[in-house]
Amino acid sequence: MRRVRVDGIIPAMWEEFSEPWRGCVEEAWEAYRAGSLPIGAVVADADGNVLSRGRNRIHERSGPPGAVFGHKLAHAELNALLSFDHRENDPRDCVLYTTTEPCPLCAGAVRISDLGKLRFAAREPWGGSAAMFETVPYLKRKNVRVVGPQDGRLEVVLAALQVERFLRLEPAVLQSFLQLYAEVMPEATAAGQRLYRSGVLRTMSDEQAPACEVLQRVSKEIASAA
Repeated sequence: MRRVRVDGIIPAMWEEFSEPWRGCVEEAWEAYRAGSLPIGAVVADADGNVLSRGRNRIHERSGPPGAVFGHKLAHAELNALLSFDHRENDPRDCVLYTTTEPCPLCAGAVRISDLGKLRFAAREPWGGSAAMFETVPYLKRKNVRVVGPQDGRLEVVLAALQVERFLRLEPAVLQSFLQLYAEVMPEATAAGQRLYRSGVLRTMSDEQAPACEVLQRVSKEIASAA
């Protein structure tokens, strides 16, 4: 993978982010702070106005009305879609933004919800299934427009955050997960491992640091080894 120079870039990028992307990253950081996977999603209209938000809540024990939590189905994209008001908005004119390439569950949910477009910020080598929109007839016939990854610099930062979280959770598939990530995203994987050893993200979580500061800190960690 091409090495990505991000030193000093993330702060400027945050100012350049559209409202939907900021919302996604903020939701991802809130998911991390709550002990779940750092994945966030929003549904926005064609003008970029955020209509609904959702985050991964699989390791949480509570949530707002209508949200799925404490369950393996409590994915960010699913929560954003469930809180989207189909009666007031035409889904065909709307876009699902997500920090992470959707899994098969969420790819199917996008199709069933009749949204016209999907945008994701970072690939997900373990479960990412955006290719299904080109290979599965049911998904392909609706012609959902898929755009991603959003930006190479942001992708590495978000993937590093994902790796750090997996190291903390220690799932049974950890070694297989790390091996695959290291093959596809070696820079992000190494950065995530360093962040895990340093404990800096845990400290930032305890201090309730905002998402923009977290991206800046992770980007510096990546740049330090470039």
